[in-house]
Amino acid sequence: RNFAQQTERPNRGNDRGPGGRCGMCRSKEAWEHFIFVPLPQSRVKTTSIVPRVQHRRVDESQGTALQDAVMALGLAGASAVGTMLAPSAAFMKLAMMVPPPPSLPPPAPPLSAATAATATAMAPQQFSLLDTLLPNFNTDTFIWRVSMLQISEYVGSLLLGSAYGSPKLCSLYLLGASWGPAIAQGAVWRLMLPMMLHANALHIFFNLFFQMRIGFGMEKQFGRRKFCLLYMFCGFLGNLISVAVDPMKLAVGASTSGFGLLGVWAAEVLLTWDLLGESRSRIFLWFAFMCTSCIMMSTISPNVDFVGHFAGMLAGFLLAIILADMQEEHQPPWYNKAKLTAKNVTALIVILSLVRAITLGPDGPIPYCGTIFHPRRLPF
Repeated sequence: RNFAQQTERPNRGNDRGPGGRCGMCRSKEAWEHFIFVPLPQSRVKTTSIVPRVQHRRVDESQGTALQDAVMALGLAGASAVGTMLAPSAAFMKLAMMVPPPPSLPPPAPPLSAATAATATAMAPQQFSLLDTLLPNFNTDTFIWRVSMLQISEYVGSLLLGSAYGSPKLCSLYLLGASWGPAIAQGAVWRLMLPMMLHANALHIFFNLFFQMRIGFGMEKQFGRRKFCLLYMFCGFLGNLISVAVDPMKLAVGASTSGFGLLGVWAAEVLLTWDLLGESRSRIFLWFAFMCTSCIMMSTISPNVDFVGHFAGMLAGFLLAIILADMQEEHQPPWYNKAKLTAKNVTALIVILSLVRAITLGPDGPIPYCGTIFHPRRLPF
């Protein structure tokens, strides 16, 4: 999730036309020639009016802890090369690609099933590239259908208006990109629709690859309804917190939901920590590599929307604890207290973020892009 460098609003003295009235209605600063809807003088706030375009992307691979470290460094380099080659690299940079979480050890099978499992393991297994890239691949799943919908949305954004092979900014805005002033005026659907939009081909490719690589197995584990709730809530709360923290940016991307799946996995590790045994060291090492990679990419590319990523992960972590249904004999001593705390924290975050983004959000400016059926023909 990336954005263009933000430019400060010119001094008030330079923003007045004839007669001493605000000349904001003729402003063409944002997005070079982007014209905003005129606003009454009483609603104009002293805030930056240049939006920042952000998009999110994450990636995943499998291997041992040492391989994860090497893969993280390799992906960071590939991300930098992709940024230079992308047509929109002047104002967009590829986001972070993190290594995958190490798989949790399965529970010990009963003695009667151990013999059958051993015989199955000794049988020759056929190599499948699809199963290697996308474990538990299944077209009759929510994650597959939402991924196909995101591809359709991307094609639609290109047909609505594209430049250098990427959707134009007005195309993304008309299709529901996150924009703080519009949300403050009641366009709350912009808290959900950004997870269906992407800024360029590399952006959507890595986001979809990541979410399908871990999503198929997670949906099989939790069930379709619970997984759908986790995915959509992570995207919603990630966008909401991101807008509440910094409303003056145009944001798209599904990585709030993607990082939310990582938060779900982190909650599962926390709740089953006493049952992991020897896997604890490898899991801790993976978390260390993931945090290091995120910090490194945030330093190399300061335009990465760290708030959106972190908010999505936090949403997945909290909701996974709320929805947890562990057997009583496996529950940690603090299990019930953790569920109650997660409910209270989630409710508090949602209420405060809604108040900040809608009630206290900026009134403008509002981009003037026309309508979906009659979009403005702008060069960007």
